[in-house]
Amino acid sequence: MSRTDIQPPDVIPPDWSDQIMQRLFYDPPTNSTTGAPIAGVDRSVRAYFHTVSSGLADFDVIVLPAQTIAGQNVLPDALEATMGAQLRSEGFVGAAIVMLGGPGGGSTAQLSNFAWSRFCMSDNLGNWVGELLHQTNLCDLPDLFDFAGDYPSGDNMGPFDQEAGYEATHISAWTKRAVGWLDPSTVAMHPGGVATYTLQSASLIQPPPSGRVAAIQIGAAVPYLMVEARLRADQFDINIPNEGAIVYRVQTSDPLGNAQNNAAPLALLTKTALPAGQSFTTDGVTINVGGAVLGGAFSVQVETIASGQLLSYGDAGTAGNVSDPVVVGFGGWLAFQFLFAGKDVSGNNRIYAVNQSGQLLSYGDAGTLGNVSDPAIVGFGGWQAFQFLFAGKDVRGNNRIYAVNQSGQLLSYGDAGTPGNVSDPVIVGLGGWQGFKFLFAGANVSGENRIYAVNQAGQLLSYGDAGTPGNVSDPMIVGLGGWQDFQFLFAGKDVSGNNRIYAVNQSGQLLSYGDAGTPGNVSAPVIVGFGGWQAFKFLFAGANLSGGNRIYAVVS
Repeated sequence: MSRTDIQPPDVIPPDWSDQIMQRLFYDPPTNSTTGAPIAGVDRSVRAYFHTVSSGLADFDVIVLPAQTIAGQNVLPDALEATMGAQLRSEGFVGAAIVMLGGPGGGSTAQLSNFAWSRFCMSDNLGNWVGELLHQTNLCDLPDLFDFAGDYPSGDNMGPFDQEAGYEATHISAWTKRAVGWLDPSTVAMHPGGVATYTLQSASLIQPPPSGRVAAIQIGAAVPYLMVEARLRADQFDINIPNEGAIVYRVQTSDPLGNAQNNAAPLALLTKTALPAGQSFTTDGVTINVGGAVLGGAFSVQVETIASGQLLSYGDAGTAGNVSDPVVVGFGGWLAFQFLFAGKDVSGNNRIYAVNQSGQLLSYGDAGTLGNVSDPAIVGFGGWQAFQFLFAGKDVRGNNRIYAVNQSGQLLSYGDAGTPGNVSDPVIVGLGGWQGFKFLFAGANVSGENRIYAVNQAGQLLSYGDAGTPGNVSDPMIVGLGGWQDFQFLFAGKDVSGNNRIYAVNQSGQLLSYGDAGTPGNVSAPVIVGFGGWQAFKFLFAGANLSGGNRIYAVVS
């Protein structure tokens, strides 16, 4: 189409129809020096669709006689009124207006049973195929750059999905699956825990060979993660920045990728592909890219948090920083009656647990993946009968294990670290301790060792234990009310060694408080974990064997 009243005027080439057919059906790039076509390379529109769809998509085109129109800005459906009905009656499923103007003219009008696209001869291949992918009766894809910002500074998929970057690269594996160009059965659904996959490049012909997968989906509900491999394997993905595995988050439930909740439909997390030997951690998931596998694949290990695993977090003390845990215990931690951390009498950092037989077990955490195992049995039986069980220090700094028995007495034990040694407690609180909502030990910001309790009125009480029979009484009220509403309440240290009281509110946020030791002072927390903390079975603080202060959690 040309315009009759544009300045400078459209110059109609005598072979315009032939030029359009070249763009559509065989368009080799030219040598920048000689201008000669580069043999063996076809960057036509048809080659793009055939290659990217692995032969599942094709089209036929008829170039109609040129039209003229008055006006400078031509809408993509400018000819709908005069030609739309006739084209539909002749069996066409869509149409495109090809203009003579400068680049940047791409647009598509999607009708209920038809679509009109518009692009210019000077637009690149990415614009032509991008608009055709929008067509209602073709793929009906939206732009995937909505709410995504720019690549690589924002969430934009950029060169890793044509409908985000418009660089005539492949669309992502998620998008191929959405339009039926990738068999959903070739996308591995990660079951949780640790699994290794042979990930065939999504740049290659699909489906992948036997024993390989086209992509990995981690999670079933939005938002979930996708992992795929990309290679500079053809004349289209030659434009990706590098080869390897990419990780992105799917943030829409719309089957074709329309944006929801003002969030990018697909958010690229790895701005360049992860080559062999690199790893990436996000949302409790670690992706390790092993070696390249001959035939266009990568060995990829995915490790996710599974039910019953023991997780270890660090708290830097800043808003929202607590994330990306280490899985220090691989499974079985849900079965315990009690789980808490403390020190034995020699000062060794321990994780204590009570099993179904009522034994008190003592573990050490070296801080590495899955290392927490092979406990010592430091208490032979009966530990399941307590109302509360936790560890702390008395006011003189002695490491103690505290328990509340069925009579409501507060007992204090020492652990020498040897099998069955924990026995013969001192009764440091004479009664009434079973009536508290929470009971735990920690230290205030001055380093004074305290036992904290939440009473039925929701007040946070602070006690000192002198280590003698019946001495624990006359608390200070350091929190004036509302403490009974928390899901979890415990004390520990952040990674800098600051004494903190941690709480999980009804929204699942992890809050961090300081106690100055004065009446009613505990308030104005820092939100150090943004959400999801209410889902744990156990949540407590302690230290690993190297002295690193940690927050431990067990996945329900």
